[in-house]
Amino acid sequence: MIQTRNPALLVIDVQRAIDHFSRHPRNNPTAEQRIAELLAHWRERQWPVVHIRHSSRFPGSPYHADGPYFAFKPEAEPATGESVVTKRENCAFVGTELDAILRGLGATELVATGVVINHSVDATVKAGAALGYRILLPEDATATFGITLRNGESIDAEQLQQIFISNLEGEYAQICHSRDLVALPP
Repeated sequence: MIQTRNPALLVIDVQRAIDHFSRHPRNNPTAEQRIAELLAHWRERQWPVVHIRHSSRFPGSPYHADGPYFAFKPEAEPATGESVVTKRENCAFVGTELDAILRGLGATELVATGVVINHSVDATVKAGAALGYRILLPEDATATFGITLRNGESIDAEQLQQIFISNLEGEYAQICHSRDLVALPP
């Protein structure tokens, strides 16, 4: 059973850009639905939510602020009063006010959701753990894409997801499912 005190929900890079991010197939097509359920749960309890969006430095990136895909996906639209942090690096703590916002909210635990597990989610989880936050990572509220290795071999999205989840488990985060978090009492 998951027990938590002062949890803040992080919604990482759930922007329209994710639908234009990679030529490789994606895993976990219901991740946005799980994130929306977590958002509803957090909002009902009036727990803190922080939306993180990536603003790429590269004009050709789907995450570039001037591009057509920079906006949040409808499932992850910030509600009035929820914090929005814009980052330029993979890690949401680098060059942003995220840590100060979380400390100001009294958050001691972070529930990390979003995309992509082997990019911004991984970097943010590791930095958050290094800063002393307890991290909960609902694996069904994250997603990734397959990759082609330098040697030409491919790793499919689900295998890559499991590699990163397995690496984060224990030292950096407690791995769980969104249903465990939606069951948290007020």
